[in-house]
Amino acid sequence: MLTKTIVTLLSLLGAGYTFAVDVPSRVENVVVYPEGARVTRVATVNLSRGNNTIRLVGLVSDIDIEGLQVEVVGNNIRLGQIKLSEEQTRESFDADINELQAKIDALTRDKKTVEDSSDAARLRLQFLKGIAEGYAKEAWLEGTRGTADVTSWQAALDLLQSGSEDANKLIRANDAKNIEFGKDISVLMRRLKTLRGRSLATSVVEFSLNTDTATQTDVRLRYNQEDASWSPRYEARLDSDSGRLQLLQQAEVFQETDEDWRSVELTLSTSEPHGDLIAPQLDSQFLDLQEPGPPEPRLRAMKREADGFANYEALEQIVVTGQRAQTDVGGFAVSYRVPGRSDITNDSEEPISIDLTQFEFTTDLVTQVVPRESTQAYLAARFTYDASLPLYGSTMTVYVDGTYVGETRMPTALPQAELMLPMGQDRRVEIRVQTQGGERGKQGIVNKRKSEATDYLFEIINHRGLASEVEVFDFYPVARNRTIEVTVPRSATTPDERDIDDKPGLIVWRKTLDAGATWRIRHQYTVTYPARSVLRRN
Repeated sequence: MLTKTIVTLLSLLGAGYTFAVDVPSRVENVVVYPEGARVTRVATVNLSRGNNTIRLVGLVSDIDIEGLQVEVVGNNIRLGQIKLSEEQTRESFDADINELQAKIDALTRDKKTVEDSSDAARLRLQFLKGIAEGYAKEAWLEGTRGTADVTSWQAALDLLQSGSEDANKLIRANDAKNIEFGKDISVLMRRLKTLRGRSLATSVVEFSLNTDTATQTDVRLRYNQEDASWSPRYEARLDSDSGRLQLLQQAEVFQETDEDWRSVELTLSTSEPHGDLIAPQLDSQFLDLQEPGPPEPRLRAMKREADGFANYEALEQIVVTGQRAQTDVGGFAVSYRVPGRSDITNDSEEPISIDLTQFEFTTDLVTQVVPRESTQAYLAARFTYDASLPLYGSTMTVYVDGTYVGETRMPTALPQAELMLPMGQDRRVEIRVQTQGGERGKQGIVNKRKSEATDYLFEIINHRGLASEVEVFDFYPVARNRTIEVTVPRSATTPDERDIDDKPGLIVWRKTLDAGATWRIRHQYTVTYPARSVLRRN
């Protein structure tokens, strides 16, 4: 009877019943987008002839079935139904927690042992100090009596000095050890906190593969991760004598997923697959009349407007700079393929470096001045961005002649765009502002009018060894009322351009200022208006 049962069971298994095989996988490559990432895992599976059920285990718990994709590398292998499920991992979770806690406890004990050693050394120093003070008092008394033994004094001093040096040396060495212990404990505590914040479940992807012959093949699993992103960052280095500008594009990668990306092929893409794929749809609009209701209080309206903005939590930042990335420019996006393999962990405190691209431009340097607001000159680099790669606006660190001058904003730039990048204060151009005594007065007998005269003398002195392009900005006030009149006397220096950037009244004077030369600008205008009115400036 037992033999018959076994034979029947074996015949059923041979008829097509298969056991599921658990297979581990590794992260092969990651594409990080401005929002989110696409992760590709690879698993090697051994297939027998017929139907095989494969389970990819140990995956992160927040995989979305809609973005899940399974790809079989081999030929003549048929992929069946795909199933996504979760499994509880309390035992392995607790084991990881206990392992980390044991490491933290061991380091804490070692740190305490070193601290005890330093405390003992400090006690020795206090003891030696007490001996030295007592011996000095005794030696002083012997000296007053004329019975001092200079030889014994010197031997005692040498002994005290040697003991103090040994104690201080030990304390310094222990302090250095404690710093390293503190760093190691901090890293482990951060990992422990991250681990405790993760899900106690892992995802399992189960699918069937059918083949006519036994074989080995690779299976690629792709899925999306939300808690990752990247943004560009720039570094500008200007040689102010030659006008050469080096512009380095870097990346800042944010990674707070439940998995580490170790030794992966990393690509940073400007594509936004999480965005909308179709244009917004419009509905018909109809007009009607109704009686006006009470106005909405402004405070309530401001709150309603503010509620429309999303709040985002900052993710852990990993600065990426290092070996230059390869660039692929497509019709819709740019992809930076990082050479070699990268480690982008979710609990790392240290930045990982990858350089994306570097450009060099010959610029026209312009010193910009707004003397009515500030007597400080500001340097800017003007050039045509002639590369084929679009640049996305972000933070830019600026260096001039090898000196760090600060951070500013790099604007978004398309190919052939005219750019003006700020380079910080230009201390080799001096600005002087003198008020020439603007006057107030009244005129007319019947239609009395007031007048206010503004009169400045701007002096710009070039202390550079080379000629400099200088732009000086100011304004003429613009009248919004016909009874207000703004006049400019002939003695005023005529500006080179008015209404700068389509802003009424803004003016600029431009000049190539030779080395050591002084440029004087007389800025004058008079405003007249009815004497019974009050002039408002806004």
